[in-house]
Amino acid sequence: MIELRNWGRKARASLGLWLPVVIWLGLIFTLSSFSIPGSAGRIFPYQDKLIHFLEFGVLGILLARAVDLSDSGSRGRYWACIAAVALYGGFDELHQLFVPGRSVEWSDFAADCIGAVICTWVWLADKGERLILAPKTRTLNRET
Repeated sequence: MIELRNWGRKARASLGLWLPVVIWLGLIFTLSSFSIPGSAGRIFPYQDKLIHFLEFGVLGILLARAVDLSDSGSRGRYWACIAAVALYGGFDELHQLFVPGRSVEWSDFAADCIGAVICTWVWLADKGERLILAPKTRTLNRET
């Protein structure tokens, strides 16, 4: 009975980590399913690139947070999160091929990837961690 209670706690904790990721993935898919006329709602140039950057940057943070709190593995797991976000960005662009009024743009995909890298990096820096390890410096012991 005690193991069942622990399993329930773990399941709720896991759901709290992964549900935001799943909801955000669904939101991105839903928003990219709408047909948008050329410049409707555009306030400034390259606004769509900023939206892609933020959409996939938030996804990168949510995914890195879920992985971080559910596993204490290596730094490579954050790169795996960024790769997963980039892959989803590619699928999102491919999906837009089939939505009337939408188009596939490499610059949107680039904004997705850059958003994932920068936002995950900032999130890690805020936690006091690094995405890239600094190279080890060698000290020379010179005897005089």
